[in-house]
Amino acid sequence: MIKVVHVVNQFFAGLGGEDKAGLPVGVIAGSAGAARALEMKLGEEAKIVCTIYVGDNYFHEQKEAALNAIQDAVRAAEPQVLVAGPAFNSGRYGLSCVEICNAVANEQEIPCVTAMHGDNPGVGAYRDLANSRVYCLPTAETTSGMTDALTRMASFAIRLARGEQIGSAVKEGYIGRGIRRLEKTDRPGAVRALDMLLKKINNQPFASELAMEIWDDTPPAPPLARVKDRNIALVTTSGVVPWGNPDKFKTYRNTYWRKYNIAELKALEPGKWEAVHGGYNVAYMNQNPHYGVPLDALRALEADGEIGPGKLYPAYYVIPGNQGSPTVMRRIGQEIAADLKKDGVEGVLFVAT
Repeated sequence: MIKVVHVVNQFFAGLGGEDKAGLPVGVIAGSAGAARALEMKLGEEAKIVCTIYVGDNYFHEQKEAALNAIQDAVRAAEPQVLVAGPAFNSGRYGLSCVEICNAVANEQEIPCVTAMHGDNPGVGAYRDLANSRVYCLPTAETTSGMTDALTRMASFAIRLARGEQIGSAVKEGYIGRGIRRLEKTDRPGAVRALDMLLKKINNQPFASELAMEIWDDTPPAPPLARVKDRNIALVTTSGVVPWGNPDKFKTYRNTYWRKYNIAELKALEPGKWEAVHGGYNVAYMNQNPHYGVPLDALRALEADGEIGPGKLYPAYYVIPGNQGSPTVMRRIGQEIAADLKKDGVEGVLFVAT
């Protein structure tokens, strides 16, 4: 009998919604919540030995403690495979599923499978980590796709536990991680490449052997007229934050943004601000935070009347942008834009790093 551990958040454990998002890691013997439905899909070949749950907020606020507790629970259960989710389009849940799978796969060498919608920020983290023991299956955007997701997760988990050879993402239906494997073929690469070229020239369908990421083509906004009469805000990926990094940004792969009050400040005083970023030498930014957040220049523009009185937004938005996943950065951009729009901001100064 294959032993399976299922990891879920507080909602899918049946313990509550956002009001229970602070729940610490807990273990339920056997199946509970969504795990009961998963166990039905597993059939007689596999059994869920325990359900591990953790609140969405608790995981992201107490990540080290949460991962340690989950590792201990998995180790005690001795499963052959771990299942996390499905998370659908829930961002916090998706990110936690990926990070839990990655940690367990690395430390305990157990294959793991999760599932979520393609727009979930967890997909970007999954691709960035590119862990060969972790697989992510695509799902519908909402829980309306629960039955299909659990059916495919159960089948995939059994195959992983058996140690079956898993083929390419295109063949098997999981989300690709960019991992390349050598395969034998009877046709040389030059011949295959020419075939693709001829098909492209003749407007025939073809499939590249190396999938390329498609980037958004975003047209620029029209120039902002009468700037001095507009509400202006500052956004930066420089990672300049109050000294001590109160929101615990990492030097790379951050998944959230923050804004910090500058309403009463004329300038950013060195020693009270620091740069958290792994993509450049932060020593110069720490000596002069205005390289990343040019508050001194903006105040000078206010004094000259180029920016109207009270038109500069009283806070700046920031995330350390190093190694940012496109999926995560897209989501963060949308969240910041919504916040700016809510507060009536009409123009943004996006500071280069």
